[in-house]
Amino acid sequence: MRGWIVVVAILAWGCAKPKPVGYTRFPQALIPPPGSDTTPASTPSIPPAAGVRNSVPLAIRPTVPPTAEVAPAAPAAPATLPGVAATPAVDPEPWTPIVAWSRSRGLPTPEILAGSRAVRIGGIVHHLGFEPVDQGGAVCIHPLDRIKTFEPLLQPTVWPSPRTVVLDPGHGGSQAGTRSLTGNRFEKDLTLDWALRLKPLLEARGWTVHLTRTNDLDLPLTDRVRMAETLRAGLFISLHFNSSFPSTQARGLETYCLTPCGMASTTTRVYADDAGATHPNNRHDEANLLLARRIHRHVLAATGTADRGIRRARFMEVLRGQDRPAVLVEGGFLSNPDESRAINTPAYRQRLAEGVARALE
Repeated sequence: MRGWIVVVAILAWGCAKPKPVGYTRFPQALIPPPGSDTTPASTPSIPPAAGVRNSVPLAIRPTVPPTAEVAPAAPAAPATLPGVAATPAVDPEPWTPIVAWSRSRGLPTPEILAGSRAVRIGGIVHHLGFEPVDQGGAVCIHPLDRIKTFEPLLQPTVWPSPRTVVLDPGHGGSQAGTRSLTGNRFEKDLTLDWALRLKPLLEARGWTVHLTRTNDLDLPLTDRVRMAETLRAGLFISLHFNSSFPSTQARGLETYCLTPCGMASTTTRVYADDAGATHPNNRHDEANLLLARRIHRHVLAATGTADRGIRRARFMEVLRGQDRPAVLVEGGFLSNPDESRAINTPAYRQRLAEGVARALE
């Protein structure tokens, strides 16, 4: 594209610090070619939590209770939210034996599912960028997965000051979103109710809360990003509900972050997934993951729904342009008869709101 100045400053597996707008490129030499062992295609959604527990692990199962927080072996420097992610240093080994690495740093031993990119860490499912490999009997992960998924868990979460958050009820106006299989309601109405319930709960915890919309109106994605920028928000949380129609089987919670540069996304849908692109929100890769993990864990605890994992995607425009920690929460499947019936009740949407609020304490 003419008129753009592209500055590439790559240190091994890291990416250049992006400009306020646009994107830079990741060197093709550092991206495994399509079809190689280290570049898996976008994987399908994993089954509910029961399916995860019954699968055969390649590593020892977690040694902490499913709801326990990950605790570092020794105090670490806080990952301030918001913050700029440091460029990773050159890694001496291309793949990391993850069981030994986790134990040496006081992390619970991960449960890695055979033949997939899903891994359970301290009771929470995460989706990696590359499928782990067996090297000499040791389960090894790609260095980007170590840097962008495991290492952030060694850092405590520190909230921004001032505590300002923008809640984004997904869809609105002519953009109705998905339709509930039961109750004849649309996603746009249910997300707005979720946000309106969440706002006073966060305010009671000392947050200043803004909503991208407070009624049923059309609101472009760029305006949602611009609003957070104008308000200088510390966090951005987009609220949605999911659908797998015409299939009615899928159910459970998914929480999304922007995909780090150089990694394959968990979900691509009909969009191309350019692993070489980096966006403004990639400056907050580590903080994005910490925010997503806290929200995911607390919403699971509040609702008891299935854990479909913390996932990464780069097609979500409402996340790409954010220069602050930002996540998108899919609170359940409106295409599932049981889950849609629950979501249509005020009591369940209140539990969704309480889960997010507890995550931000």
